[in-house]
Amino acid sequence: MRIDVHLHDANAFLLLKLIKKVDQLMASQAELAAELFGIRTSVTKIGTETAATLAKVAELEAALEAAGGTTPEVDAALAALKAQVQVVDDLVLDSPTP
Repeated sequence: MRIDVHLHDANAFLLLKLIKKVDQLMASQAELAAELFGIRTSVTKIGTETAATLAKVAELEAALEAAGGTTPEVDAALAALKAQVQVVDDLVLDSPTP
């Protein structure tokens, strides 16, 4: 199949305008892709930091249980900390399992 395209002065101007718009759109797409990858990096960092915080809270809980005889104030503070950490953990999506 053969397609012939004939350009005249007015159409050539419009074609050049269209090509310029396509180039701008492609540049915008590249910028958006770069920004999305940057956001993904930030979200990954948040997930890593949240996992580390969860591990530290678990270590603290184990140390307090091993020490035994904590006061009701310490028990309440630990419960409040665990509840707040759970709120943060619930906000961060879990990593997909392979």
